[in-house]
Amino acid sequence: ANGSPMDDAESDEFYAKLHYAHQKWDTLLGSDEFRLVLQLKPGDTVVVTNQRCFHGRYGFEASRDKGRIVMGCYVSQDDLDSRFRRAGFALW
Repeated sequence: ANGSPMDDAESDEFYAKLHYAHQKWDTLLGSDEFRLVLQLKPGDTVVVTNQRCFHGRYGFEASRDKGRIVMGCYVSQDDLDSRFRRAGFALW
């Protein structure tokens, strides 16, 4: 707290608390209570705000007869807000 290096006991306590916090965080991230699962069909689109949520996907097996295309697009929040306002949507 005063800018001096931690001694061994302080360092051990710090890393024990950090490890505990990581375990709790992992538990929250793995909890179904905070998970939204979408079953997409061909042509479906999902828009995710990277600053507000974590996102990912379950594993899948690709095959020649079942093509899969994943595309990414990045838009700044200011640009997105501007488009919404121009389209007539009220923003917070």
